[in-house]
Amino acid sequence: MKEEKEKMIRFIDSHYNPLFYIPDGGNVVLTYSDGEKAVRPCKFLDEYHTQVGYNVYHICQFAELMEQNGTSYEPEKPMPLPRLCYSTLPATGELILLIQGEKGYRKCEYSVPHRKQNEMTAAQENRRMGVTPQQAAAMMGGAMRGWSTPAARTSSYDLKGNPAAPIGEKALKHKEEAR
Repeated sequence: MKEEKEKMIRFIDSHYNPLFYIPDGGNVVLTYSDGEKAVRPCKFLDEYHTQVGYNVYHICQFAELMEQNGTSYEPEKPMPLPRLCYSTLPATGELILLIQGEKGYRKCEYSVPHRKQNEMTAAQENRRMGVTPQQAAAMMGGAMRGWSTPAARTSSYDLKGNPAAPIGEKALKHKEEAR
């Protein structure tokens, strides 16, 4: 008897760039333009359709609607790290492989001397494996700074793989300007 793979719901932006995945039955957190938050259960329908709350959407339709409304969305629970992913070395642009739990990286035999080509290859291979930019950034953080550090947590990065803004003086300054 063949074991069924867990169904994962893909969330993208309006340009079809992958943002995150959640398991069938998982929740997504919507943050409306006024800052109010709402948690919505999600149901896998097929590769391109999902039910969010009581509404059914094509994944791009959902992304476009959220963008138009100024609503952001993210998984309720932090995303786990993948077993492996591709990246590039910041200093040289060389294509590398990151393995969860291993310090450092492995060189890829099909790395080319062109940084942009290697970045495109890493992004394409990660998309093929279902690895998001957020997960890839956390994998690089873990491989370089240690797997038990905050750098190895997906919650330390935004959905595009950029370090999450620390709450501090900058955030307070912005809040005061809004008054």
